[in-house]
Amino acid sequence: MNKKIKHLLPIVLFFILLLVQLAVIFIIRIHFITALVVAVIDCLFLAQMIVQRHRLQISNRHKIQQASRIAEHSLEFVSVDMPVGVIVWQADFSFAWTNPYIADQVADLQLEDQQDMINELIQRAGKNKSIYRIGDVLYQFQLNLEKQIVYFIDITKEIELDEKEQQQQTVIGFVSVDNYDDAIDRRDDKEISYLNSFITTIISDWMDSYHVFYKRINAERFFFFARHEDLEKMIQYKFDLLEQIRTAAEKENIPITISMGIGYGDQALELVGETAQNNLDLALIRGGDQVVVKDAREKAKPVFYGGNSASTVKRTRVRSRAMSTALKKAFKETGDVYIMGHRFPDMDAIGSAFGVACLARFHEKKAYVVINEQETIPDVDRCLAVIHKDEELKDLLISPEVAIKQLQPNDLLVMVDYHRPSLSISQALYDQFDNIVIIDHHRRGEEFPTKPLLTYIESSASSASELVSELIQFESNSRQKMTKMVATLLLAGTTVDTKNFAVRTTARTFDVASYLKTCGADASLVQYLLSTDIQSYLEISKLVGESEYISKDIVIASGSDEKEYDSVTAAKTADTLLSMVDINAAFVIIKRNDGVIAISARSSGKINVQTIMEALGGGGHFTNAAVQLKDLTIAQARQKLLAAIHNQLSEGVN
Repeated sequence: MNKKIKHLLPIVLFFILLLVQLAVIFIIRIHFITALVVAVIDCLFLAQMIVQRHRLQISNRHKIQQASRIAEHSLEFVSVDMPVGVIVWQADFSFAWTNPYIADQVADLQLEDQQDMINELIQRAGKNKSIYRIGDVLYQFQLNLEKQIVYFIDITKEIELDEKEQQQQTVIGFVSVDNYDDAIDRRDDKEISYLNSFITTIISDWMDSYHVFYKRINAERFFFFARHEDLEKMIQYKFDLLEQIRTAAEKENIPITISMGIGYGDQALELVGETAQNNLDLALIRGGDQVVVKDAREKAKPVFYGGNSASTVKRTRVRSRAMSTALKKAFKETGDVYIMGHRFPDMDAIGSAFGVACLARFHEKKAYVVINEQETIPDVDRCLAVIHKDEELKDLLISPEVAIKQLQPNDLLVMVDYHRPSLSISQALYDQFDNIVIIDHHRRGEEFPTKPLLTYIESSASSASELVSELIQFESNSRQKMTKMVATLLLAGTTVDTKNFAVRTTARTFDVASYLKTCGADASLVQYLLSTDIQSYLEISKLVGESEYISKDIVIASGSDEKEYDSVTAAKTADTLLSMVDINAAFVIIKRNDGVIAISARSSGKINVQTIMEALGGGGHFTNAAVQLKDLTIAQARQKLLAAIHNQLSEGVN
């Protein structure tokens, strides 16, 4: 009805206009011929208007038809010819329609396969994963859950180009003989020549097998240049050069291992080479006999391979003296000295902390030992009770809260017996310092302070107390002497980490112990500080009684979520288990007083517990390591531990 009105409206208006004109002509009595002319003009105008409207209708109809043809053609191109796969699915996740581009790829899928495919795509999309493989083709997909449509774009060529580009990335590596100087010591020229030939032959044959360019820089170090595809092959065989060298050296009775630092990436060669050198330093700091691989990108994480033997002694008195000089310079250029150990500090952390305070006093520096007396273990509780009776040592103690309020921008933080910032007694206090010195004996892990002033990490040392005692030995004289109480604390720290000088001891360890005794260390007080009370002994016995074998030489003891222990109980339980016959590794899982799940790991030397703990986010030594896990139950922590142990054993990495 509306359309008819619109169609007749111009005609009606025309006749109204004509009647008005006639009325005007009649009223004012215009000449007949003039009126006739006006009427003719009106008729011509009406005719022209009708013709133009008709043409416009035809034009609009033509445009609509043309647009319809274009739409049909475009729809046909989208559904048939466009190089994008489209799948529409139904409520039961079966395919409702597929366009020809993807139809051949999914033609053989049965109903269950179709449903599994749609379900997997939805799950991947939920995890922000947009790559899916169908046959030999890699697609990037996009889901529209509301309309139940998924689109596929073939990115196989792009992925292949990316992989090819990555395979051509530059790889720079350094190979170092860990203890070359020790190996040639007291050997004549003929034996040294044979040793050099022995090392060169094995390393050269290994390099040649990967077709890389290499060069011997000096007697104990090699350099090589390769591509990423060569590195992938090395990784595939887990850098078997380490095992080849170790096995051949044992047959020849030559005490050598090697370490490797490798950097790669598409950055400047200078940066790749610097990364490789840093990785080698990291491998050596961690004890040698391992490979460290890292992308040259700033935030990339290092990957560790090997580490199948305990650390060999590589530090010398020359290096210790150099560190003493460097520490003296750090004291001179900074303000007050704050010394902090790890959370729930043990006797090694306490002893080394007071030892550093003694060094600071030698250089007339104000020193503070940071301690949170709410987070301590029984050994340290007894130690603090003794310290509070000594006015000089008591004045050195400071809480983290007080330290934060009084420290100045140029003050120095000395981290003792740890190097991971997250393990600090107070993370908030750690974050306030720009000047940091590290003195530690644990193998260096991935987490590490940014640009410390001085890093003194010796994984071959028995304890941080041993390292600090040597530094004091260089600094002390008739005017500057260590007090008997500080000597006692350092001896206690060395004793606890060596389990009464039974493990990880060297001639240097006994030299330090002898020096501490000459300084007045009280052995009976050490025994008191490290003694175990009846309650702790009963707790240890209960944990030992509930231990179970997970292999013929590995045991795990677990506490319960209802019972809380201190970390020293876990450590002593692990030591007790390891002392049993035919036990090569022991793991103890307990819930700590602060609610954190703690795992203590001990090894006889045949199994690398450090790498197992590192897999869980912890660290330590080859034979002594630990980890703290948050927001987990004992059972969940046990499952994670079992997975890490089985993963390492399945890879044949001890």
